[in-house]
Amino acid sequence: MAWPPIGPRAAVEDIALAIQASTGGVLVTGPSGSGKSYLTTRAVNEIRGQSFVVVIRGSAALARSPYGALNILLSDLDPGYLAHPVLVLSALTALLRERAEGKPVYLVIENASELDELAAMTVAQLARNGTAQLVLTCTDPQRLCGEITRLCGDGFLNRIDLKPLTFQETHAWLEAGLGAKVSPSGAHALWAASGGNPHYLKMLAAELAESGALRNSGGVWVLTSRSELHGRAITDLITTRLGRMSGGERKVLEILSLAKTVPLESLLALASPDDVDSLEKRGVLVVDDSLPRMARLQSQLVGDVVRANVPPGRSNELRDILTGATHPSLGQSSMRLSMAAWALDCGAKLSREETLEAAAIANRQLDAQLALRLVRSLPSHSTISGAVAEEARALMTLGDVMGAQKVLRLHLEGPGEEAALSEWVRLKLAESSVLLARPETTAQACETLANVRRRVEEEGEGRDIPGIREDLVLAESQAASYSGSYAEMAARLEEVLQDFQAHGVEFRLLAGSWLCEAWALTGRQTEAADMAEQLMAGCHDPAVSVAAARRATSRLRFAFVLAGRWDKADEMVQPDDDVLISTVEALPTAIDLPKAIFRCLQGRGQDGLEALIPVISQLRVQDNEGMLDIACAAAAYASALQGEEDQALAYLQEASTQQRRPTWRKARTQKYLTALAHERLQSPEAAVEDLLRLADADRAEGAPGHEIFCLSSAIRLGAVTAAPRLLDSALRCQGKFAELCAAYARAVISGSAELLLEAARLAEDMENDRFAFDIAETVLHQEQLQLDKTVLRKARQLAETCRQRLRTPQSGNQEGLRLTAREMEIAKLAARRESNKGIAAKLHVSVRTVEGHLYQTFGKLKIVERSELSFALGSVEGGAQ
Repeated sequence: MAWPPIGPRAAVEDIALAIQASTGGVLVTGPSGSGKSYLTTRAVNEIRGQSFVVVIRGSAALARSPYGALNILLSDLDPGYLAHPVLVLSALTALLRERAEGKPVYLVIENASELDELAAMTVAQLARNGTAQLVLTCTDPQRLCGEITRLCGDGFLNRIDLKPLTFQETHAWLEAGLGAKVSPSGAHALWAASGGNPHYLKMLAAELAESGALRNSGGVWVLTSRSELHGRAITDLITTRLGRMSGGERKVLEILSLAKTVPLESLLALASPDDVDSLEKRGVLVVDDSLPRMARLQSQLVGDVVRANVPPGRSNELRDILTGATHPSLGQSSMRLSMAAWALDCGAKLSREETLEAAAIANRQLDAQLALRLVRSLPSHSTISGAVAEEARALMTLGDVMGAQKVLRLHLEGPGEEAALSEWVRLKLAESSVLLARPETTAQACETLANVRRRVEEEGEGRDIPGIREDLVLAESQAASYSGSYAEMAARLEEVLQDFQAHGVEFRLLAGSWLCEAWALTGRQTEAADMAEQLMAGCHDPAVSVAAARRATSRLRFAFVLAGRWDKADEMVQPDDDVLISTVEALPTAIDLPKAIFRCLQGRGQDGLEALIPVISQLRVQDNEGMLDIACAAAAYASALQGEEDQALAYLQEASTQQRRPTWRKARTQKYLTALAHERLQSPEAAVEDLLRLADADRAEGAPGHEIFCLSSAIRLGAVTAAPRLLDSALRCQGKFAELCAAYARAVISGSAELLLEAARLAEDMENDRFAFDIAETVLHQEQLQLDKTVLRKARQLAETCRQRLRTPQSGNQEGLRLTAREMEIAKLAARRESNKGIAAKLHVSVRTVEGHLYQTFGKLKIVERSELSFALGSVEGGAQ
């Protein structure tokens, strides 16, 4: 594979500027494989033609002899000089100036930390006396000789620390190197595993592509297996690099690789602070800004290699040491989980309570495989209610509904032991979740939850009751999300959340996000958006599990969309660029799919397809959450917008093969997108019928927030008689989108072009490009003789502006009205301010012919003045550039 330059970081330019701005040069630091040599070489190559460049490479072998790395320059000197540092400096100064012939001198020294003291002192003096500028690279700045370190402190050297690649940089680099699109979740898995290290990333991609774990499927690289994310070459490379570390540093690496994340306080009690500090400064480990502060390895690959090479006895010993050094108050849930997994690996004993707690944490973090491994390690786990509950939850995460049903059935049919209330509730909530997966067992799921509530209320108060009640409320909200009982959900959650601070941060986020969704659908969009904005910070709280944050984010984004806060919704589809999470959490539906669907809702077909195609390719390989159908429905609409009818029909066919029961919101979104696709594939009348049917169902189920979405789309497709109903529903809702719908309904009822244009401006301000475009096109369809010229001009300009943002082919009023070749030729000349007489002379036609063609052109382009031609031609295929 021909890998492109590392980037798109501005590091090369930064290095070049730092060299020019400094007195003595630049020091570039970064972990092994971060691209130090490559980037400095590129920067130096830009100045090589106008300067004299000497490249020196330091090494441990050369550092054992005086001036070892400088042998390339000292070979012609009298050996007696080497006993006198002043003579060496004088001779080198003269030698470099002679060879440079008046050009600036640059000493490029790789692995500067491997210079012996005499070489380092000489190099530093060459910089101080102005003989040469230095371009130094090193992995560990702490190992630099004092003379070089003082150059930085005195301002002679500018220091640049290379950071790991961000997710966006990684994704772009992988696509360029692999020569095709890469699914975002696949790129995220490689980014998380490599820690953003370019060398590891390149080797990892090559190894996975060779093994088939990374496969090109329909022009998109997808990850087919997450079980093993590295091969022999990476193992050998990392092992070699680890061999250069001290015993203390290796101990730190072993602890972090086995425990995954460790309180910094505990780590400093077990290892030398100097070793911890050295590893942190070299980018091997990072310390999070959480409380308590937690340390972890930057690269998952390093952790995997180290962990595989720790003998079981040594592993057990380190676990005992860490357990003794860690106060229970410091252990976060992620650490409790990794300690439990560590115990399984090294054969340490775990109590039943510790195992079940760890399994619950694993399920919260979407690590279903680890959850299954934990519960199945318990003897006779199928008789333990809590173990069966966590096993069923893990199987549901993996998309194995049948497996979860079987586990629950075998437990109920077996002898089973009498369970405590908390374990019984956990089992029943898992059972209700499995029952909700099928429409025919919804009533049974609701009955199960009602039985749980009755028993909990009968128990009164107790130590576990508050937590049980919270779990029950969330389970009841999930059930309501399948049946569409949002009014009941909102009433229940409002009561529960009255004492907001009495609950933990994760429950507040989850329950609050359910309430936002319920409010947004039942007409309280402004309240939903306001609460969503307050809850957003909780999505990044360390105490909140990844699964909880993602589910909450999805609901908060939905509330923003229904409220017309599309700016906030757009912010939420951007992934965190600097937060490395485990590969098990890099699911296709986390960021990729919401981003793509949001682009489709904006009417940006091309943008939507560009985001959807990699997602769909990955979902075809693994679709645990059952989201391929809605992804295909969105792709069908996006394809239809682009005029790709056959492709759209194929996506609709694939979307119809639904595997899992959708929630109310997912089902409605899919039907809405399918209806919009039908407008292009069948007829506007077919789409209107679908949309009005959806709107009727929304009204019957008390969801005016979604009803106005369907009604506004139906009216834009020609169902103008529905405008009074849209006005009525919009006035019963809150938020910017409801205000837009009310304004649009009034404009349609009145037939006023001015009011329609005002509504189009509202849609544009809301970033709803398709809505704005459709209204502007409606204005342009009206009889031109009755329109004010200013209104007509503004409508045409707005339509063209939206069209450019939508990146869609021409549609609407210009279909079938393309300019002929002669009309285009005359229009271009007229746009350049040629007179009719001048055009006639150039084209050897009569002036009347020119006038006739311009009359036809003005009608087709919906313009009234010659001055509008230049802008109008930009919207016509083949128009003036």
